[in-house]
Amino acid sequence: MLTVLALMAGIFAVGSEELVVSPLLAPMAESFDASVGVMALSVSIYGLSTAVGALLFAPLGDRVSRRLSLALGMTVFILGTVVCAVAAGTGMFFTGRALAGLATGAFVPTAYAYVGDQIPYEHRGKAMGILVSSWSLSLVLGVPMGSFIGQWAGWRWTFVVLSFLGALVLAVLLRVDGRRSPAHAEEASGQSAQGWTRSAARAFLAPKVAVYVLVTFLVMLGWYGLYTFLGTAFRDHFGARSSLTGIMILLYGLGFATSFVTGRWADKLGKERVLTAALAGLVPALAGVPLVTEWTVLLVVCLFLWGVLQSLAVTLLSTLLSECSERHRGTVLAFYSLATNLAVALGTALLAPLFTSYGFSAVGWACASITLIAFGLSAWMHVRGKRIHPATPPSVQEDEAKALTHED
Repeated sequence: MLTVLALMAGIFAVGSEELVVSPLLAPMAESFDASVGVMALSVSIYGLSTAVGALLFAPLGDRVSRRLSLALGMTVFILGTVVCAVAAGTGMFFTGRALAGLATGAFVPTAYAYVGDQIPYEHRGKAMGILVSSWSLSLVLGVPMGSFIGQWAGWRWTFVVLSFLGALVLAVLLRVDGRRSPAHAEEASGQSAQGWTRSAARAFLAPKVAVYVLVTFLVMLGWYGLYTFLGTAFRDHFGARSSLTGIMILLYGLGFATSFVTGRWADKLGKERVLTAALAGLVPALAGVPLVTEWTVLLVVCLFLWGVLQSLAVTLLSTLLSECSERHRGTVLAFYSLATNLAVALGTALLAPLFTSYGFSAVGWACASITLIAFGLSAWMHVRGKRIHPATPPSVQEDEAKALTHED
């Protein structure tokens, strides 16, 4: 249990570092005598580095040791965070963000894989739920905490605190048994013989995978595109010293944390149907947030609903993709991670000029339009799925085939 809590704290730390930049963009820009648009590129660098780190370094746990991969990932994260804290210029700060992003790409997939290796099946769902909930805690606790620390002590202290948290996580992880069970070792060796490229191609060509990966990319593009400039817009509206910026982001985080409840509704009503409804609600929410900043009550409601719908969409997309193929589940979710982090990288880079030239409202309309495309694709998949009426999900069919093979 201590190890699971350490992994949870590690994901909380890397998630907080990824998201906390939004409310800190303006003071960081002032420190480096740069524009908010330039500093927003640090979000793109972090996301792109995370995608690269997942592809290059996460497989280290399969070939050598989960413990080694986790420890190296957290060590590099601490290094990158310290570099951000002491950076004397934008180049050094961006270097620190790149290092922290690479570490996140190595750490997070390995943490999920560790649960699959070490936690018994009957307890695995609970353990995985704890890890996934860490992202919600990053929004609910990490971002407001970082915003308040940055406001009263300076933005550099936010990174100092995160580096200390990373050091505590590393101290626990050095005691983790990273060895895989014989069954997992045998499976990894079989995948190696087959070849990663061939396995990845089969995973991507599995039913629904390509479309849902594209939907994931569009949804995350709309999410991070608006979220990145949320803190700066609120700071301009409420004032540099106002605590309302952190409170408003906290309200969004509270809405995001409701996936514990809304996920149960999706199981009863149908995941694809609820996903389509959530994306339909996200479109006006994204366009509406910039339009209601003058009315605090409406802004509170809009931010909370945005968080609820966004967390539901993210949860359902990862769940639907995990059900597309039992045999290639890990590779399918790697594509999910890649789509997410490419959206982080591209969303900020593409929308920063729009924010600089036309303001926060223009970003909201752009993100709503992007999400509208995702809604159309999701609705098409839902209608197409109702026409096909599969007897059993692909994952269930593969489970049955595996069971028959073992019996033979």
